[in-house]
Amino acid sequence: MIALDASTLILLAKVDLLDLFLESFPKKPFISTAVENEATRKGSFDALLIRERIKEKKIGVKKVNKKGLVEKIRRDFKLHLGEAETLALCLENNWRLVGTDDFNAIKASIVLQVKYVSAMAILLKLNKEKNLDKKEALLKLQKLVHFGRYADEIITGVRNQLR
Repeated sequence: MIALDASTLILLAKVDLLDLFLESFPKKPFISTAVENEATRKGSFDALLIRERIKEKKIGVKKVNKKGLVEKIRRDFKLHLGEAETLALCLENNWRLVGTDDFNAIKASIVLQVKYVSAMAILLKLNKEKNLDKKEALLKLQKLVHFGRYADEIITGVRNQLR
């Protein structure tokens, strides 16, 4: 099972990869209530798309039961509520995969021994599994670079893997 935080969820929606991800991922992803609020509060296209996929039950929303765990994760790793809830969902439900593009959340997932995947990694996986051809994948990469905050080395590495 995978829990997505707002950074990855929003990026996938902004670059028009969310539906392809939802179709190709074996199980329905989940988000926390804080991530739902963060990702759907605006009237932007990505927020409307995410809201619609939740309504269609293609994305599950799950409440975190252990609020103390959320606060400990927030404090220990200096995370926002959504990222902390996402990691807490993983720990609470024994899920081993988190979708995050947040640097501090990535560091926290490593310490907490929860595997992580970024929007860039999802892009590579979709291309590798032939769900996205090379030309389209390179266009999506350009959009991810525009909307995301990635180090030049990551961008170059992904571009090289796509070529």
